[in-house]
Amino acid sequence: MPVLAGWLTGEQVPQEVIEQTLTAMGEVLASHGGEAARTIQPGAGLIAFADTAYAMQQQKEAAVLDWVPERRTLVYRRPLSGLHPLYYIENWPAEGNLLFASEIKALLALGAPRRLHIAALHALTRYGTIPAPWTAFKDIHIVPAGSILRWQHTNVVLSPSSDFVMETPDSAAQNLERLEGLLSSSCQAMLPSHDQLVALVGGDRAALLIAALAAQSKQQAFPLATLGANQPFATSAWHNIQTTSDRYQLPLLEVTGVDQPEFWQATILGLEAPCRDSRPLAIHQLLHTVSTETGARVVLSGLGSQTLMGLTSKRLPVALAQTSNRLAAQRQLTQPDLTQTLQNIWSSDAKQLLQSSEAWEETLHARKLQRRAQQYTDDDLGMHYLDLHLNLADLLVHPFYQLALQEQMLIRSPYLHPPIMETLIGLARPLQDDLSYRKKIAEMINRYIPGLSEVPAKLPLTLPTSSLHGGGPEANELLEQVLSPVIIQNIGLFDSTAVQTLQKSMQDDQASEQALIFIFTTQLFCMLFGIEEWV
Repeated sequence: MPVLAGWLTGEQVPQEVIEQTLTAMGEVLASHGGEAARTIQPGAGLIAFADTAYAMQQQKEAAVLDWVPERRTLVYRRPLSGLHPLYYIENWPAEGNLLFASEIKALLALGAPRRLHIAALHALTRYGTIPAPWTAFKDIHIVPAGSILRWQHTNVVLSPSSDFVMETPDSAAQNLERLEGLLSSSCQAMLPSHDQLVALVGGDRAALLIAALAAQSKQQAFPLATLGANQPFATSAWHNIQTTSDRYQLPLLEVTGVDQPEFWQATILGLEAPCRDSRPLAIHQLLHTVSTETGARVVLSGLGSQTLMGLTSKRLPVALAQTSNRLAAQRQLTQPDLTQTLQNIWSSDAKQLLQSSEAWEETLHARKLQRRAQQYTDDDLGMHYLDLHLNLADLLVHPFYQLALQEQMLIRSPYLHPPIMETLIGLARPLQDDLSYRKKIAEMINRYIPGLSEVPAKLPLTLPTSSLHGGGPEANELLEQVLSPVIIQNIGLFDSTAVQTLQKSMQDDQASEQALIFIFTTQLFCMLFGIEEWV
């Protein structure tokens, strides 16, 4: 688990200046625990934190960072899974400099510009997250999943290191035979040597299988943690969770989310970005409660399995098959677009700036994804390719990873182990033609957990947000402050009259609900991070 920060320059910066820089960033990262180690050389410095609580029984992770002092070269490899994010700012505080850290807050501790990237906010409303390499800060970027950041002789180059290969000659039978053995060995290797372990489950079979494999390998009870839900359609999910708990005698921790706006503060600080739905809030409350109640340092989950197997990918309808814009088609099929709902929410200055700003779709990274998706002769494979790139790392893995870090916990999912990712993607190809492999996977899981419901089900990872509507006993001081006309006018992004109208006219409408969450969290983000301007 790399928790690190560094500063590279092309000059002979005095050692004491490098030391001061590392100390400032280290004070931020030290809150996550671990022992600090420093490397200081003329014009370069690196600080990294190691925590024995995260050690695996078998080392399965490749090194993500290489620093070759004699060549003045740094290489950072972010896995294709989206784990181990790294943020960086180029040519600051001077030309040729590179500052990088595991958290944006460590960069801000040095005085990095706090300029809100308004085009990134617009991308957030369309994709459900801010797509890499953008962040909410104009000058700060994130290394995209499956990419290499290279700094050599004051120059920064960002290039792909690996990519999803879906047109594979392996048959579904071969992949299925390989999968069970890989999952078993990977799950065992990822277990810690201590007992501070918990498994996150939501009723879906993939996550329950990981809990079962861990229970067999650990041979010692550990808690199953899940977010509570009272919806009738969650019956099958609850049955599956209880069945697994009883089968392996694992205590069950049910976390009930609370609808209080002040919980958003910890969520936004940990996520370091606004959001447009309550999913990050639910993740924060789940992980925070698990940490408080169990003291867990390592969290096992089934993160990524559904997306990797193509179960979240949408077929390209005939009406969209002729379009060359696969990005637009994928977004239209998987994410509700808030553009229409938000068209009257922006202030006149924000509208004008948005019209002249480069859209994320025009970035080099986005254009590469678009071209690669169009190269697939099978349209559905092209859509699955975009689903993997746009949703797996940024929308699914990243929030869990970053919010767990705030609780001094590490999220581990065997499904994100590279050989297993490759095997699962190999199963996605038959998904479009032959669904019989689903039955075979179910048969495999039922050998470990007999009696699971045949109805695929999982608990929704969301929370109610009625308190954000304003008024009534649920209204509080934070809500009134963040969405007050004075604060809205001071920040200048939104039209205060339009925001008030949206609050008063809230109905059972997903787009309006997400629009209000987006506005609230953006306002809160600006206040918490001391945004100086937006560009």
